[in-house]
Amino acid sequence: MINDNEAWIEDCFMLKDSEKFKVMIKVYENIFVNKEYFANKIGMGRSTVFNWLQKENASFNTKSKTKICQAFNLLDTVWRDSFSNEKIFEKALSEYEKIISQPSIRVENTLVKLQKSTKVKQMKVDNLSKEEMQILLESELEKKSAFFLFELSKVLQQQKEINEALRVLMLIESKESTFRYTHENQIRHQKAILLSSNDIKDWDTAIHILRSLYHSTHYHLKEPEILTLLASNYKRKALVHLDRREEVDMALITSAICLYEDAYHLKADNHKYYDAINLAYLYNLVDVIEIEYADKKEIETLYAELLRVWRIDTNNWWEVCSDAEFLMLLGKVDLAILKLNSFLEKHKVEPFELAVTIRQLKLYIEFTEDQNAKAFLDYLRESVKYLNLKEI
Repeated sequence: MINDNEAWIEDCFMLKDSEKFKVMIKVYENIFVNKEYFANKIGMGRSTVFNWLQKENASFNTKSKTKICQAFNLLDTVWRDSFSNEKIFEKALSEYEKIISQPSIRVENTLVKLQKSTKVKQMKVDNLSKEEMQILLESELEKKSAFFLFELSKVLQQQKEINEALRVLMLIESKESTFRYTHENQIRHQKAILLSSNDIKDWDTAIHILRSLYHSTHYHLKEPEILTLLASNYKRKALVHLDRREEVDMALITSAICLYEDAYHLKADNHKYYDAINLAYLYNLVDVIEIEYADKKEIETLYAELLRVWRIDTNNWWEVCSDAEFLMLLGKVDLAILKLNSFLEKHKVEPFELAVTIRQLKLYIEFTEDQNAKAFLDYLRESVKYLNLKEI
């Protein structure tokens, strides 16, 4: 245990905010330019910036730190993390740089820029095989900061390039960087998301990562979404690729229910609906397997409780669809179809969004033979045809 004297001595040898600021100026000289320019850029007085530069122990309040980070395009954690000297801090700064590009921009733009780098331009790219191009791109990516790679992995995930996203993430794990150690839980969480996807389906490895995050770090208290993901993987292992109810691993289903319930209680009110609808499906499934019919009392109680805190976003497919699925599970299939029909008349829906719902319904029907669910599924399939979408 560190005593007060040791803590004081350690603190004395850590970089102060004023020293960090001077290193930032050195690294981002083209952004700083001069005192007058920078003061105007961040909306502060010139004398304030002058004091930051002159005083050995200049103080920076939260507002000042935020404005400086915005100017230099840095994460605000750059102030909280400790560094023993200026050289180490200067080397680590790139790990705190934000990516300016928005996730909505096609990731191909990023890869095109890499292809246009000096090293690539000197080669005859057209003559390279796909494998050779991949190696070349990876050699360029290795030069990027761990933070850049982490954000790129998330962009690739959004673009459904799951294998590429995982490959980029694994590059971070091979790099020695401050970001890798300060964001280890976030990196592992992202890896579990990718491994859980339908493209990879490495549920066992994902479960191992998520259980570790849950039991050893209590990361779930900050990110209850890992409980949802762990529950989903248990559910898939219990149900996918089976032919009969008798083959369902009820221990895994029970674990999934417990995790969905924990996530439901930990999440903010407007995020509870996803865990709630998964619970509703599993409650019905367990009833059908164990007592041959769906009791529905638990679902009625859950739905009533959810509606007391949930303000449904009528422009959000997932929320509207979850509400409709609740109605369908409660036997009100006509009302469920009416709600979805109203949404589809006003909003564009992505094929992926319909596909996820259809996949869930098909799996549920396979084990329950629920007639309401079959009618609901038929409606969704007709919608796919009507909207000229390809069912996945």
